[in-house]
Amino acid sequence: MTDTQNFIENLPSEQRAKLIDFFGSTDAFYQTVYLMVQNGHMYQENKPEQWEDKLQTVKHYQKIIEELLDKWGLKGEDLVADIASDYFEDYVHYREPQITISQEQFIGNINKLKNV
Repeated sequence: MTDTQNFIENLPSEQRAKLIDFFGSTDAFYQTVYLMVQNGHMYQENKPEQWEDKLQTVKHYQKIIEELLDKWGLKGEDLVADIASDYFEDYVHYREPQITISQEQFIGNINKLKNV
């Protein structure tokens, strides 16, 4: 477990409850952001068709998450940056992440952000 994951797990119960209510669990929150960062990075690395538009979409949803976290009394930009740092730490050390949420859960969480 990373320092960021420990931080999230040790948040005050009110803030943890908001993450759980919206994302399903604190792990699902962490993994949703982690996968968003990973997707953005892969767009930049691989440059698929319309990669710049796809990257802008990722950044748009990251911004929504940051603003949502700010509303809940967390420093959204910092927390998203910490999760991004965890991703890049894994990437440079060739570590496979422990992703337990399904693609459907990930997409479901992204779809919830559309209504924020």
